Amino acid sequence: MRYDRQWSFHNPVKVTFGPGITSALAAPASCERGAYFTSPGFTERGLTDKLAALFSGCNLDIIDDVRPNPGITDVEAYRARLQGRGIQFVVGVGGGSVLDTAKALSYLLSIEDPGFSLRTHFNDKESLPDNRPLPLIAVPTTAGTGSEVTPFATIWDMAEKKKHSLARPDLFPAAALLDPELTLTLPREITVTTALDVLSHALESVWNHNANPVTIGLAARAIDIFLSTLPCLLDDPQNLDYRSKMLTASLFGGLAISSTRTALAHSISYPVTAVLGAPHGLACGFTLPALLEFNLQGDQEGHLEATASMAGCGSAGALAEKIRAVFKEAGVGELMARYEMTKQNILKLAPEMFTPERAGNNMRAPDLQDLERILSASSL
Repeated sequence: MRYDRQWSFHNPVKVTFGPGITSALAAPASCERGAYFTSPGFTERGLTDKLAALFSGCNLDIIDDVRPNPGITDVEAYRARLQGRGIQFVVGVGGGSVLDTAKALSYLLSIEDPGFSLRTHFNDKESLPDNRPLPLIAVPTTAGTGSEVTPFATIWDMAEKKKHSLARPDLFPAAALLDPELTLTLPREITVTTALDVLSHALESVWNHNANPVTIGLAARAIDIFLSTLPCLLDDPQNLDYRSKMLTASLFGGLAISSTRTALAHSISYPVTAVLGAPHGLACGFTLPALLEFNLQGDQEGHLEATASMAGCGSAGALAEKIRAVFKEAGVGELMARYEMTKQNILKLAPEMFTPERAGNNMRAPDLQDLERILSASSL
């Protein structure tokens, strides 16, 4: 791997990690009113009230109906509901959809202009107002998103079957609290699909034009943890050490893509989620072994071989085979069947899988035939 070129890495998020660390939740200094975003399941389990109680002396508007794959309409409705209420900070407790929603609202609630909307920004390329987002505290409850340390928020337009990304250099959360105890109750399917997102972030940051020594080091460690931990975790899902390792791998993957952004696997994933309803991690992850082999042919700087070595595999080819073995043990094929991710269904979507801002990051540029070969090698 070459080191003789210019690169940069920056991440301003203060990260605190540890079992029970959510007990340290508190409002930023001098803030008296906040918006708290979470999912219905968190409230049903009594955790919303438990964590909200930590903000003593602070008024919280609790939004606990965030659903997977937040849409433009949903986010704008939250904005209308909270605008004018004097919100000074935002808290997000949940998976990637919750954190992305909280990130988007931390920015939107800083904008007083009622004429600005996300829809016109995404569809008509209207410029983003130069407003600084409100302070955001991000608390991930799955080991996969990495959103707690990135400056991007994924927002969907399901009517048009399109994915959009709200991205600003200042959209990073102010703080991230990573409590592995919050992941102990995750069911098997979510454990697997979010773990696939970890692996996707790690590998995507390696076969990436923006890769650098820091991101490659983070990615290699995330891959190593994924390979050695996921099978053990699936056999012993209440093991706090395994849950802690996977949450650490998720953090490392998030830190890596915060600098590089994602690449072709994510570009492929968007219509798979929008049309077939496949969970994000599964839609990103099912092509990874085939993509590794595809990108290996364009890896002039040896990033993939170096990563494989740092991740404990003898070669990039051995890494691809190890990933396939873990996929088989985790039941990835069965999950694909559940979402009708057949070869026929997947190939129909191939022309929609080229998202320039993602596919353009890939170290090897594919054409449609390349993509169809990758999909064929990855499909049921």
